[in-house]
Order: sequence, then C-alpha cells, then structure tokens
Amino acid sequence: MSEQAHAEVLAAEDRRRAALVASDMEALADLMEDDLIHVHTTGIVQTKAQLLHHAGEFLQFYAVERGPLTVREVGPDAVIVTGSMTNTVGKRGTEEKIEVHSFVTQVWVKRAGQWRTKSFQATRLDALKN
Repeated sequence: MSEQAHAEVLAAEDRRRAALVASDMEALADLMEDDLIHVHTTGIVQTKAQLLHHAGEFLQFYAVERGPLTVREVGPDAVIVTGSMTNTVGKRGTEEKIEVHSFVTQVWVKRAGQWRTKSFQATRLDALKN
C-alpha cells in the first residue's frame, strides 16, 4: 500500500469522526457506500439510511476518538482498518453522556477517487472482560 493511500484513508476516517461530532449528516453520507452495513456495539445492524437517521436524530456524538489504527490493503482499491475507538455519546435532547470503548473493523473502498466505508463492525470492549 502506498503511503499516499494510507494517509488518504486515515484522513477519510478523521472526516468521518468530525462529521459525527458536528452532526453533519451530509458529510457523513459522502463517506459511506450506498450499500453500507454498520454493526453497532449493541449488535444493531443498520443500512446507510438507517445509520444516518440514527446518528442525526437519536444520538449526539460529543467525541469520537481513535487509538492507533492498522490499515491493511486487501485489493487495489480496498483496505481493512482496525483499531480501538472511544465514543462519548448521549441521547439527543438529554444531558446524558456515556463513554463507549470498542474495537472496530472497517472496510474502506475507493470509488471515483474517494475513500468510503463499505462495512463497519464495532465490538464493545467491556463486553470482553468477562
């Protein structure tokens, strides 16, 4: 994998995180493939449209932090990104804030010169401590 492609994927992930915190669903939508499958730490599976509704109407993202990320090329325009993530979230319209620590596996594909997520799977880390 070229250093440029590696940097582009990490920059796209930074934009994804910023869009969530800014509640910018248009920017978030531009970073996802139309056939995206997103699996939350709760096990809920959502499509792109469902995720945009959930993130834009139900959840408020206060922070999305990533630990060191591993980027592995699996094709000429496809990579798998793995690493830890901590989301500080709450239900919109409330004062609630919780931290969710997870390990994430993402599949990113490059289409029309732009990296987009095709698959996202998060596993809550505290669920693994038993």
